[in-house]
Amino acid sequence: MSESDSVDEAVQRVRDTFENVVTETEEMSEQAKQSVEDAIDDLEQRIESLKGDE
Repeated sequence: MSESDSVDEAVQRVRDTFENVVTETEEMSEQAKQSVEDAIDDLEQRIESLKGDE
């Protein structure tokens, strides 16, 4: 294995790792967005429930 092969492999590992981090971040962002939307929906239901008690 030549030195350039090692460098190419290292660069590819960096690219792969970066891609994985981006994918995981996007998934986490989507989960966070969904959690906030769920919390807002719950809040809206509670407000409507309280309005009904008046």
